[in-house]
Amino acid sequence: MIPIVEVAKGIFRIGPLETFARTPNTSPYLVVGEERAAIMEIGEEGQVPALLQAIRHIGVGYDRIAYFISSHIHLHHVAGLNLLLHQLPQAKMVAHQRAVPHLVEPTRLNEGTFAVWGAGCPSLSPVPEDRIWGVAGGEIIDLGGRQLEIIDATGHAPHHLAIFDRLTRALFPGDAVGTIRLGKERARPDILPPLFDIERAIETLRRLRALKPSVLFLFGYGGVSHSPDKTLQWGEQDVRAIEGIVRKGMRQKVGSQEIGRRVRAYYDQIGTREPTEDEEVVVPEGGPQGAGAPIGMCAYLHREDPSLEMPQ
Repeated sequence: MIPIVEVAKGIFRIGPLETFARTPNTSPYLVVGEERAAIMEIGEEGQVPALLQAIRHIGVGYDRIAYFISSHIHLHHVAGLNLLLHQLPQAKMVAHQRAVPHLVEPTRLNEGTFAVWGAGCPSLSPVPEDRIWGVAGGEIIDLGGRQLEIIDATGHAPHHLAIFDRLTRALFPGDAVGTIRLGKERARPDILPPLFDIERAIETLRRLRALKPSVLFLFGYGGVSHSPDKTLQWGEQDVRAIEGIVRKGMRQKVGSQEIGRRVRAYYDQIGTREPTEDEEVVVPEGGPQGAGAPIGMCAYLHREDPSLEMPQ
């Protein structure tokens, strides 16, 4: 039985679903208007059959699916795109304009994912440019009686979006907020990507908070925050706290493992770390092996201050 929950008027969470690849327990959403519908955070190829089956169960015809919208194109968010474009030939992919070249020619995207995750990671084939709508923020997607506002939400990645449903004031923040486990309100910041930008991430959190959303719907683990103002406020606080931890460790020239231990101790303190999971890692050749320093945070600090060496 595929978990399906109508989490707000006309918004259905599908999952969490197993992807049979690198990122289990992710939740796409179906957002339904009077005329059209959109799939939010489409995920990996392995979950597409269950996603399509769930849409049939909800009772929305495939011909009403007009858009696929993912917050960004890290491949655990979009690797199901090729299959969905084939199954739903009328639908277009909505992506940040900076992401469009990497969808049309995904070689660097695939290589970068392999460098981080190693063998068995998801990949993408070239996407026809006429199947992509490149956006920059400010665009409105009209589903008929329901408008989705595109928000530029860079920081986690330089091509990151958030999506705001004007009808319910629900916000899909992608990884701009981080990961929220079911039953919790505080997120764990996602500071792994090598192009993570602290200042843009903080600016995004403040702009998302200014929208005064009614609820946050997350991709990973079916996470939901019904206290979005507090969650977004915590997000800024936690990014700054981890910045301080990592900066101090880099100044002391301690190793990756020690910085990772200090970051995990902070996650333990605020209650956002799962005891059995590996944290963000500085990745050796061949993929992640054990917990280490959050590479994105380290890389940003090194770019801003080259005297801070990347931890060994």
